[in-house]
Amino acid sequence: MNVRFGVTFGGCVIATLLGASEAAAVEPRTPFPAHAALDAVGGSPAKGAYVLSAQGGWPFSFLRAQVGLSDRITLQSELESAVGRRYRPMLGIGVRLAEATHVRLTGEFLAGWLFQRSEEYRRGPNGELRFRLAIPVRRFVPYLVLGTRHAFLPDLLTIERSSGTETSWSARHEWTPWATLGLGFAISRGIGLDLGINYGWVGAPDTIALPGVHLGLHFGGDR
Repeated sequence: MNVRFGVTFGGCVIATLLGASEAAAVEPRTPFPAHAALDAVGGSPAKGAYVLSAQGGWPFSFLRAQVGLSDRITLQSELESAVGRRYRPMLGIGVRLAEATHVRLTGEFLAGWLFQRSEEYRRGPNGELRFRLAIPVRRFVPYLVLGTRHAFLPDLLTIERSSGTETSWSARHEWTPWATLGLGFAISRGIGLDLGINYGWVGAPDTIALPGVHLGLHFGGDR
């Protein structure tokens, strides 16, 4: 009686362990859940979630805030600085265009104002359209950003004549194609990092573009 019970019980334990082992081998590992690093570099956090980002580097640095308004729509605020002389405060909307287990595609449109104090004083309205592609693999998030920026810079011409002063206005268009390639990393769901290479060609194609680099710190959560 005891021998039969022991054999039966031992067989049940072995079968259970073998079944669990087979299930673990067949069942794929679940991906790391959505986190601040993914929402920061991939854009468009979920409804009710937010992410705050600070990216410092040369020659560009960024401060960015995103708040999820719905499952696809995000409100964004951004401040960009170039070597402390050129600033772009912006406000816009992000739209989550597509998402799968290891892909997130986001489109963003922002509008604001450009200020520059250097040898040439420049200011005027500015807008940007860009796309973000993120490929999250658990804690790592390789990402790519492609954008096109357009600024309209008014010029005032004043001519002093004996008969009086003449003034006239004109506007210049400045085009800046943009690309960023980087890697995000989730320390936890609420804290993340990223390292990226920026290529912003200010005033293309009449100037020479120099690549830059940045290191970012991101905080996120639910409201």
